[in-house]
Amino acid sequence: MADLVINNVIRSQVIEDYLDFFENKDIDSISILFSADCTLTDWNVGTIVGKQNVINLFSEIFNSIDNIEINISHIHEDIGGILVCEMVLSLDEEELLVVDVFEFNAEDQIKVLRAYRGN
Repeated sequence: MADLVINNVIRSQVIEDYLDFFENKDIDSISILFSADCTLTDWNVGTIVGKQNVINLFSEIFNSIDNIEINISHIHEDIGGILVCEMVLSLDEEELLVVDVFEFNAEDQIKVLRAYRGN
């Protein structure tokens, strides 16, 4: 049980790092956090498979937006290792309520990211 708690603490930090890197458009640091066989599912683009494809999507987003601001509301930790982050995501002048669901591999890299947009 203690190992699961420690893993979730590490993974919570990975999420916070990811969101900080995303906010700062730091594509190189983001790339380190994702596994080679990762998938991203998003309300706009559907499902993208593979690290390079995910990084390409992030690069497109970063090139199309001037300002990104993220305010984390909550990070929920499941004992099985799935973490959920509720946040307010500001993209230029647009403010979105977003929930990201993260799954990790054994090396604590992001293997699955599912992003959901609220109202």
